[in-house]
Amino acid sequence: MRVLLVQAFTALDMELVYPLGLAYLAAHLRDRHDVVLFDVNLHRDDPYGALEAQVRAFGPDVVGFSLRNMKVGMPHLHTDDFEPQQKAIQLVKRVAPTAKIVAGGTAFSLYSEVMMRRLPEVDLGVWGEAELRFRDLLEDLDHPERIAGVYFRRGDELVYTGQPPGVDWKDNRPPARDLLSHEPYLRSSFVSVGVQAKRGCSLHCVHCSDTFLLGHRVRTRDPLDVVDEMEHLVRVHGARQLFMCDQIFNIPVAHALAICHEITRRKLDVKWSAWFNEHRNTLPDELIVALKQAGCGLLSFSPDHVDDRMLRNLDKNFRYEDMLYTVQVAKKHGMDVEYSFFLNSPGEDWRSLLAIVKFLAHARWELGGHLRLFTLLMMQPIRVYPHTRLHELAKETGLIDKDHELVEGQFWNPGELRYAVAGIQAGAHTLYDLRQRWRRARGETFDSVVRDG
Repeated sequence: MRVLLVQAFTALDMELVYPLGLAYLAAHLRDRHDVVLFDVNLHRDDPYGALEAQVRAFGPDVVGFSLRNMKVGMPHLHTDDFEPQQKAIQLVKRVAPTAKIVAGGTAFSLYSEVMMRRLPEVDLGVWGEAELRFRDLLEDLDHPERIAGVYFRRGDELVYTGQPPGVDWKDNRPPARDLLSHEPYLRSSFVSVGVQAKRGCSLHCVHCSDTFLLGHRVRTRDPLDVVDEMEHLVRVHGARQLFMCDQIFNIPVAHALAICHEITRRKLDVKWSAWFNEHRNTLPDELIVALKQAGCGLLSFSPDHVDDRMLRNLDKNFRYEDMLYTVQVAKKHGMDVEYSFFLNSPGEDWRSLLAIVKFLAHARWELGGHLRLFTLLMMQPIRVYPHTRLHELAKETGLIDKDHELVEGQFWNPGELRYAVAGIQAGAHTLYDLRQRWRRARGETFDSVVRDG
């Protein structure tokens, strides 16, 4: 069977992201099917023309669409991804009317029923981690009811076959990275090639949909396999920078340490970064030393707030003292740091809003250039995602209509503070843009701009 796997638009104005999920899918298909990976985002000048040419040239029996994002909101960017994804799917159905179109990916899994209703061209949908189930589905396309986690149509009825289990690493194959060149992603201004060391998250943040998609059970991958993949990317594909795309890298600490020690043992020359939890118990000195020795060049934190009352409202596992600790430990070990914050979260007032500004001033004073100013662009209201406790709270308080499908982005940003949020965002973007222009005027490369932030 000829299978075309398409990464749909990640966001028209954002950097490239290597389609790691599709590479995992392809690894389970290639021994029995003719598989091609195609990333629409590599053809920004004429995405639909390029997609049409690929479909006509390949003549697929099945087209799998990975729908990764629906909408991205930043101070200078509000990109609606649904319309271009819809247009791409409609194009494929027109050009290859007999091909089965199967949708999956993060965005599809979050909005499954909505997507199936809005996109009648989609024949089948696969919820969640699909490596094994998509392979099984292709072996029995006429009987989707036999595969868990699949949406299909029975006349006018939309049928879901029930919740599937997550994928254990022992059953998963390494991603088929040879099916799509890494070169354009490695040339991207930001780190666009990811490696996955675990799935799932043990935390309970009120706004996060990751646990709906991947569960609370953290499934760790063998550290040797993780570093094998990193070494392959360095030796074969020439990667100099990578990103660990786990929900949280340093939970559990022992697993993170094992990966760092293996990278160091192999003397692997690569810079990388990851998302880290802020609780001091998850950031012992031993780990920070190991991270630095292993080439981790950036501690990325997503605390979302610093005020203890707000952190309780967001159901975070750390408090303000832990935030101060992240500054202390980064300063002690000379590590670069970035933080992302939400503005006007549930229960926000002027005092808590100013606490974020105060913390950033403190971090800048203590860390100097080790604090990435890209942090300023990461301050925004919380987007309300389905299947989260924040979604339920937004409905209970009347912030959103109970029937809102949330495909068109809705943000928790009520009351008079929304005007302050708009001002902070505009000012942050202006400052960041001015700094970037100043650095470019001095002849600094974009790599150094990103690195020094």
